Amino acid sequence: MIRIENSKIWLLIVLAVALVVLIVIPWLITGYWLRLLTVVFMYVIVAKCVDFMLGYTGYVPFGNVVFFGLGAYTTGILMSQAWPFFPSMLVGAAVSALVCLSVGIPVLRLRGHYFAVATIGLNGAMMAIALNATRLTGGAMGLSFPIIQKSPGVVYKYFYFLMFALMIIVLIVNFIIIRSRFGYAIRSIKSNEEAARSLGINTTFYKITTWIISAVLTSFAGAIYGYWMSYISTAEVFGVTISLTGILMVLFGGAGTIFGPVIGAFIFQFLSEVIWSQFLEYHLGILGIVTILVIFFIPRGILTSISEWIKRAREKKQTEVAK
Repeated sequence: MIRIENSKIWLLIVLAVALVVLIVIPWLITGYWLRLLTVVFMYVIVAKCVDFMLGYTGYVPFGNVVFFGLGAYTTGILMSQAWPFFPSMLVGAAVSALVCLSVGIPVLRLRGHYFAVATIGLNGAMMAIALNATRLTGGAMGLSFPIIQKSPGVVYKYFYFLMFALMIIVLIVNFIIIRSRFGYAIRSIKSNEEAARSLGINTTFYKITTWIISAVLTSFAGAIYGYWMSYISTAEVFGVTISLTGILMVLFGGAGTIFGPVIGAFIFQFLSEVIWSQFLEYHLGILGIVTILVIFFIPRGILTSISEWIKRAREKKQTEVAK
């Protein structure tokens, strides 16, 4: 019992130190590293939102980037009409929630790769609408956001802390969910959906609600990203690569855990940056090989594998002491 309490204390200390470092570090690093960390935070959010479905309900949302794009485009359209950023972002989240709700009932009846393909189809449909609604979205020309009239250093810090704050909110939401009855319900869906339904759990309600939470938070990330870039195109914010990268980060770190996707996002993004800087022509190939090796040798993710290794080591030590 003492060991458990000690481990919790150490975890809180590590988290507190990490929080302080991440708050202070923008004044200690260059703009390049500040931008890189902001991108990492964004992918932590994307990965966590993917994990809400993949890690807890067992549904793989390959097309979850549709909500990233909806958040970015809705916010950009409203801001071009002189709306402030935060109200525009909230409207973008509402649009994402409505789209998720309207398609969730039929799409979530599908399972496995059928659901994954359906989400990709939904993303493709939204991309086509954005490309053809030229008066609203600019079509193939893309959409521009109002530019913040501040120095680059101030702008970098502004979006760093916006993305950082959203990442913290996503982690808090994840913690609340996993500790609640809602969390137990969605995990039962992943374990055995038929058994969960037979026990009286409204699986449709829980799946749709989980997807809406994922959609809203992903939409916020898309809105911040669009404002940060000041220009977006359909290929950029509706690109399936964003969702795919999020899924890989979840698999790297460990699905169905609070900090697994966070660790996966940091390792994957920094590894990608190192490989890109050293092996530009073979960047994607090397990154693909590394990903395959990690998934092959650590199929349950880095954090889950480490936790299981520590647990086995403790059990082995207790067995030896008992003898």
